[in-house]
Amino acid sequence: MTEPTSDPERGAWLARMGRALAGHGPVQLEFSHRLAPGDVRARGRFTGWLAGTDRRSLAPIAALLRDLGAPDVVLAAQRAEEPVPARQGVAIAIADPSESPEFRFYRHGRAASTLAERYDAWRWRPGRTARCSRYDFHFVPDPERDPLTLVRPEHRDGLADLLADDRFRRLSGFWSREDDGAVVQLDLALPWLPRAGALPGLRALARQIGAPEGPWLDLPIRHLALATAGHPPTLTLYVQAPLRGPWPADEDALQAGVVAGARALQTAVEAELSRLPQLPPPLAPERSELDGFYGGAVDRWRAILGEDLHYHAGIFADPDVDPDDATFTAASRRAVTELYEHLPAGGRIYDVGCGWGGPQAMIVRDLRAQCLGLTVSRGQWQHIRAAGLPVRWGDAESTLPPGRFDAALLLESLSHIRDKERLLQVLRASCRRLVMRVNCQDAAPPGPAFAGSMHMISSAQLRRSLEASGWRIVHWRDRRREALPSVRGWHRRLSALPPTDDAHVEALRTWCARVMKMPRAWADHNPLIEVVAD
Repeated sequence: MTEPTSDPERGAWLARMGRALAGHGPVQLEFSHRLAPGDVRARGRFTGWLAGTDRRSLAPIAALLRDLGAPDVVLAAQRAEEPVPARQGVAIAIADPSESPEFRFYRHGRAASTLAERYDAWRWRPGRTARCSRYDFHFVPDPERDPLTLVRPEHRDGLADLLADDRFRRLSGFWSREDDGAVVQLDLALPWLPRAGALPGLRALARQIGAPEGPWLDLPIRHLALATAGHPPTLTLYVQAPLRGPWPADEDALQAGVVAGARALQTAVEAELSRLPQLPPPLAPERSELDGFYGGAVDRWRAILGEDLHYHAGIFADPDVDPDDATFTAASRRAVTELYEHLPAGGRIYDVGCGWGGPQAMIVRDLRAQCLGLTVSRGQWQHIRAAGLPVRWGDAESTLPPGRFDAALLLESLSHIRDKERLLQVLRASCRRLVMRVNCQDAAPPGPAFAGSMHMISSAQLRRSLEASGWRIVHWRDRRREALPSVRGWHRRLSALPPTDDAHVEALRTWCARVMKMPRAWADHNPLIEVVAD
């Protein structure tokens, strides 16, 4: 195990970091162990993080960068207003006692227009030009980026085991780091802070790299980074926790405090996960019956749904109107804006079954909320991602919300869930509020509908499932009559569309034609329940 430099020198750099950051809001401290052929570097790499949304809250980071002699390009990046700041970090890496330390500035923010995550980093040594890296996040699986194709062939088996880990597939993903347009590192996020030695594949990956085993096996790691290029190959394990108590006097105290804090967080996360219902095995989205069904050509769906691609019923002032395109568009938007009073402005929202992303785009623009969409359709995923909005490709039945959210939004998507009560329990554990409109079927027994893609329940069963899942209903209203003109609008547009080979389009055509035979009778027995629960 290599020690990069003397304890006093490392302690001096740590003290300089402390003079800038200590006492300025919640500080996250981080250290890393770097595994390389025949070697583990367990000292000399530490980072301080601050959360903040403006220059004032992040002023300590600016002061530390100036103290470290950061180049002008780094100082300018730190104070930039785009991306919108979220948190920033400064790292000191002392790799070789014969060289000056390498300094790093990490900028984690959000794009101003979409609030999608932006993550950049700059690295420099005194007197040298700063190098910039960009990080892009990908949930697992990702339809367009397979991490196994990015690493050295000899590392693929170990990485495959890591990627196949049940928790990783349900709630996490990876960052790809690009330098000059080339992927040079994969950074796997591990929000449940597993013990390194218990993580499937990690030991094998370390052996493939040629790193010796040691105390690193007991570290509760928050993320790990695998170099995809360069020599020698490296694997870096990161441990992170909030600073509790005074600033650490030396690196040993820093590591001991961070490990203790990470283990406390690990215990808390395990307690939360233990309360979740048992989920089915993670399902590859491409195996879901809904993947192909809810895709299709976006131009065709734009002709059916309108320019904004809102695939949900509108809310109309006149329930008897036969809507023209302008009226239809206004009602589709009103169906979203009428929910704004129940959604947290500036908060975090999980849009489960987000369709083509129409409501998500409105929520980000109007409420300035961080909204993550979830869809099982590759076509919808590609459309939303191309718009720059945060989206996850996955099956809601077997994935977990990636973190905590202020609200979960299900806009006519719960009917596609087979085990509704189980999903409601999962959302109860991670979301403070539930906002839904749910297609219910009160005049017939529960069963499949809409080409088998929907699994209908009655409004009475919906209420029972919510209460059994621990939700407290604070708002309940049937919006079907106000929404009924949507069927007329879809029917009119579909009548102008020639027959297709798209099963979804044809299912919608058949359903609209059937409803239009007796629209009021159908509406009386098939409520659209708007519900808010805390």
